[in-house]
Amino acid sequence: MNNCVVFQYKGKFAHFLRAEANSSAPSYPFPSRTVLLGLAGAILGLSKDSSQEILKDANFAVSGKAETTHWHTANLRKDPPTPISLTIKKSDKGSSKGQRNTIITQEWLFNPNYTVWTQMPVQYHNEFEQRIKSRTWHFSPSLGLSEMGADLIYLGSHEIVSLKSDFYNINTVALKKKIELDLKTALEKNSVIKSLKMPRNVNDKREFYHEYYCYDVTGKPIYAKTDNAFNIGDNIIMWL
Repeated sequence: MNNCVVFQYKGKFAHFLRAEANSSAPSYPFPSRTVLLGLAGAILGLSKDSSQEILKDANFAVSGKAETTHWHTANLRKDPPTPISLTIKKSDKGSSKGQRNTIITQEWLFNPNYTVWTQMPVQYHNEFEQRIKSRTWHFSPSLGLSEMGADLIYLGSHEIVSLKSDFYNINTVALKKKIELDLKTALEKNSVIKSLKMPRNVNDKREFYHEYYCYDVTGKPIYAKTDNAFNIGDNIIMWL
């Protein structure tokens, strides 16, 4: 299969929990490869967490960003409320003494809007494309948290053309170890390039494997040398 499905992945809010989070819950600025594997599994109707293994050979690329972020305070309920008695008098008052609540803060992304390029394993590719195109996914897609619904809009299918080693304007998040940045050009373009460690794979024991990625905070293409770039439609992309 040498074609790529391209779709828009957007919504009102998103939260992609960082692996190093503790009492607070910061978010990655865009979905990781593990998040996109979960999204693909929801579209195809795979059981929870099984997509990480079944679709492990899938390829994903992502571009775009959220408009802004906001720290939201959430009341996380640890235990259910105290059971209500079978016999209730008019004078009785409810009790929550058996309940433990924890206040946490979550970093929410506002109006996230991403473009995702996807190449599924051969046996799933056509079904995946048809489900995106006809909007008939098995489970409701989300942007990190199940409460944050996502809208998926089919943008087309394009041939994947492998490019030779050279400098390119890369339109997607780039795997850091696969690129050589041109810092002079980055300064001339007023680019703001950051490096970020994100999960790439996860096994059935929920053990994550991470990689470093580069992205431009302003959404501009990254000008860099690589031998892992692909031309898809009007864009030059790199797989996550």
